[in-house]
Amino acid sequence: MRTSPLRDLLASRGAVFAERAGAEIAARFGEIDDEYRAVRDAVGISDFSFATRHRVPEAGLDALESYATGSVAGIRFGRVLHTMAADDGGFVESDLYVANDDENFFVIGESLIDDAATRAALERAGAFEAGAEDVSGTTALIGVDGLLSYAVVKQLFGPDVLGLPYLSIETYDLDGASVKLIRAGKTSEFGYLLLVPADGAAGVWGRIEEAGASYGIRPVGAAAHSMLRLDGRFFNVHEEGKRVRDPLALGLQWMIDLGGEPCRGLDAIRKRRGEGPGKKIIGVVPADAGGALAVGDAVLAGGERVAEVVNAAYSPTLGGRVGLAVFDAAYAYAGLSFEGADGRGIRTVSMPPITPKSLAVKLDEM
Repeated sequence: MRTSPLRDLLASRGAVFAERAGAEIAARFGEIDDEYRAVRDAVGISDFSFATRHRVPEAGLDALESYATGSVAGIRFGRVLHTMAADDGGFVESDLYVANDDENFFVIGESLIDDAATRAALERAGAFEAGAEDVSGTTALIGVDGLLSYAVVKQLFGPDVLGLPYLSIETYDLDGASVKLIRAGKTSEFGYLLLVPADGAAGVWGRIEEAGASYGIRPVGAAAHSMLRLDGRFFNVHEEGKRVRDPLALGLQWMIDLGGEPCRGLDAIRKRRGEGPGKKIIGVVPADAGGALAVGDAVLAGGERVAEVVNAAYSPTLGGRVGLAVFDAAYAYAGLSFEGADGRGIRTVSMPPITPKSLAVKLDEM
């Protein structure tokens, strides 16, 4: 199992570890609700080094076009494409960021498959023949997310970071370490990823903690991030992604260039799209405050099973359970009432059901 370059530091912060697709993750550091609130109200620091990371030179552009479902050729310098990789059947395999940085692309993947399978997919696309390098073991990936995360990165890198648009990449120096700063995030609050050399990663983590001390920074694990992604309505490949797999039912058409260059799985996706939507994912909540909602629950209409819950968690912001269910297309609308198998009520809702606090902050006025 691949471990993070930050493992010893994470252990010293109280990390409880788990496994995800052949890589070790820091699942939590304490109370998950506290970690969740750190991001919604202040700032959290996380280790995302479980994600695969590859550097692909410009010569590998064609390989990336056949690997990712989005248009890699269309990524302007300094920008990041949020896309996916599919298997031969056109089902979700990896949630990808592809960043165009100088003369290289950086491919960051949260995957349902392990490192060897990811490498095989890139190898089959021709990426390594074009000079690609697996940098998962020589770099670390640190996340800084939350309402006040912008203030932390501003303190570290200067005020120009506030001008970085969402999904962009820039290089900074931090105490001699070259940091690739990506503005991204999957919590619906402000978010940044720092791609750093492994041998300087602990020092960078310490500098982030130091800069964030007055803002209430705390370590945040993968479990809290799953809660944040759910009620912030960001796709989670490790939850609904692995249970549904079909990008069309998951509402991921925006990750796919359906009219673009051929890529793995694209023909199968096009074929299913041509057959028309059969299923669609919709937000759900219990009809009653304090009601239950769990993965695998059936959703019924007049006694007929019309959906299944594929992700569910408690949302501290809502003060109750929230989930995602895959509905038969005829029932896939927000604002409808259904029943659970035990007769309890379930409502469909527009996602996200919360208003992220970061929406009220205007970075260009800071």
